[in-house]
Amino acid sequence: MLLQRKKICWPLLQPPAIAAALAGAMLCASIQGALSQTCRPRHALPTVVLKNRGACDFNLDALEYRGTPAEQALCLMRGLDGTRNLSAPLQSLPDALATRIGRDTGLPARETLSAFLSKQDLEWDFAAHLWQPVSRAEDNNPQAPAARYFVIHDTSGPNYGHRSFPDDVDSTAKFNDLKNYYCADGWGKAHVVVNRSGDMIVDHDFAVPWRETKFERAVDFVGTLKGLFLHVELIQPRRAAAGYGRHNDAQAPSPGFTTAQYDRLALLYTIASVRAGQWLIPAFHAAIDADIRDGHDDPRGFDIDSFANSLEILTEKLRGPEQVQASHQ
Repeated sequence: MLLQRKKICWPLLQPPAIAAALAGAMLCASIQGALSQTCRPRHALPTVVLKNRGACDFNLDALEYRGTPAEQALCLMRGLDGTRNLSAPLQSLPDALATRIGRDTGLPARETLSAFLSKQDLEWDFAAHLWQPVSRAEDNNPQAPAARYFVIHDTSGPNYGHRSFPDDVDSTAKFNDLKNYYCADGWGKAHVVVNRSGDMIVDHDFAVPWRETKFERAVDFVGTLKGLFLHVELIQPRRAAAGYGRHNDAQAPSPGFTTAQYDRLALLYTIASVRAGQWLIPAFHAAIDADIRDGHDDPRGFDIDSFANSLEILTEKLRGPEQVQASHQ
C-alpha cells in the first residue's frame, strides 16, 4: 500500500492509461505539494573529508568496493557492535542472497513483476517505471556505471528517551504517518520510505540520482558517487540505552523491524534489481559511513535472515509458469 495522499488524485490505472495520465497527475501532485512541507536544508551541509576509502575499501577508478559482489555484501551488510564500533565482516549470507547478488539469476520478468504490482495497487510509483533504468553515477552520466548498491537505512526516530516504547509502536500514527516524510520541494531523504505497517512513500524514483550518506557527499569524490547508490528508509523509533550517555538513541525495538517492512524491502530490492538488470548489492548505512566522524548506526537490529526469507517467498510468487515447469523437469 502506498501513502493514501496519492490515491486521492492518482486512481488505479492500467499500464496503457498511465502515460496518458502523466500531465494530470503532475498537476494534481503540484497542488498537493503546495500544502506539504519543504525539506531542503536551510544551510549547506558540513563538508565531509575522508581519511580513507571506507571500511570496505572503495575503488574510485572502478566505482565499486573491493571484491566480488557477494564479498562486498559480506562487508557492507554489517552494523555496529555493543561498543558502537563496526562489527566484523559477515562469514556467510543466506542462500537467497548469496546465489543472487551481482547476477541476473532468478530475476523475474518485467511483465510478471508488473502484473504482481498491479494486484498490490502499486501501478503508479513502481509498475509504470519498470522498463526504465536505475540512476547512474556522476549524477546520471550516461557513460557512468548504473546504480550498484541498495542501501538500507532506518529513521532512528522518534526518540523516546528513557520512556518505554508504546505497545502500539508498529501501528501508532504518531510516527508511522508517511505524510511526515513527504517533501514538496523534492528534497525527500531517501528514494522510498517504509513504515512499520509496510506502507510506502516514494520521494525519488530509482532513476533519480540521490545521496543520503556522508560517504557519497565527501569532497574527495566531487559528486562522482551521486547515482551509484539507491536508498530505502525503514521507520524505526529509538530510545536511550544504558551506558551510552544521557542523550542517546542506541536502543531499537525488539524485533527491530516488522515482517511487513522486510516484505516491502524485498519487493523494493527486486524492483530496483529488475530495472538494473542484475541483483544489486545490499548495504547498510552503518558500514558505508563507519570510518567517518559521527557516522550512523542504522539499520539497528536488522535481521538478514528475515530479509532473505521475504525475498525467497517473493521470488517464488514471481516465478513464471515456464520457470515452474522447468524446475520440475
